[in-house]
Amino acid sequence: MITRTIMIWVMRIYCAIVYRIKIEGMENLPEEGNTIICSNHVHMLDSISLVIRFKTKRMIRVMAKEELFNTKIKAWAFRKAGAFPIKRGKGDTEALEVAKNYINNGDMLLMFPEGTRNGLDKGIKMKKGAAILALSTDSVIVPIGIKGNYKPFTKIRIRIGKPITLEKYVTGTESINPRDIVDLTNKMKDEIIALRDGE
Repeated sequence: MITRTIMIWVMRIYCAIVYRIKIEGMENLPEEGNTIICSNHVHMLDSISLVIRFKTKRMIRVMAKEELFNTKIKAWAFRKAGAFPIKRGKGDTEALEVAKNYINNGDMLLMFPEGTRNGLDKGIKMKKGAAILALSTDSVIVPIGIKGNYKPFTKIRIRIGKPITLEKYVTGTESINPRDIVDLTNKMKDEIIALRDGE
């Protein structure tokens, strides 16, 4: 825990010097209850920018592509920061179970459902994993829109939206309705785009 705290403060100082990060909507982060944070993905520093700026006492777990864990040093650093690997495009059920355990233990989960950087702009369909996890764990989804290119000394805007609640869906069941997955994924996508592009 001490190591993670030190890493976060080092990155806070670095980002404060190199970037002009503006964050809005911090009050929309729940202090309790099952929570999945879903953001668009523009740069490898997205997860760091979010974790270091969130004002919450809750642990934030980051689902990250397994390629980031390809050396012992990188794997150690990412795990200390709260990240865990997932195999992209392979239906990684083990990673999903790890994510469920974190959520059910009170941690917040951070995901990038585009599956790659700027996936929406490339016409790539939003991945359904976040919706499946939300429905199976009865978690609210907090949408986030990030706008900026992470060039040094440029402005990066992060907007946190109000949680998407699941009253209209059947949750926590073994057989989730496929229509609910699609509907929730589309709602999440629309919210993320509105936060990213809104003024």
